[in-house]
Amino acid sequence: MKRSTAAVLLSALVFPGAGQCYLRRYARAALFALPSALGVAYLVRAAIDRADAIVTQMQAGTLALDPELIAAQISAQSSNTDTLVNMLMLLCWIGSIVDAYLLARAESH
Repeated sequence: MKRSTAAVLLSALVFPGAGQCYLRRYARAALFALPSALGVAYLVRAAIDRADAIVTQMQAGTLALDPELIAAQISAQSSNTDTLVNMLMLLCWIGSIVDAYLLARAESH
């Protein structure tokens, strides 16, 4: 397998920056991996906080055990920050794929 193909696949299928690590460009890998990792941590923390709030409401009896009501409550708790974090992560992922391809291609010439 060509180095460019391997680098692109690693960045696309594993995590942003994985292809740059494969090409031994660790500083560039960090430019893609760190914002993505922080985004994942933020989204996981936000999901845990929302789940905790919903469970607390169900235990207090203020939210019925109805899947439609629970889904509506989850939707109501979504924020614009989540959308921005998702967009940042998507940009990191796409940028990592393109950068890995260009780096590997430049090394082969």
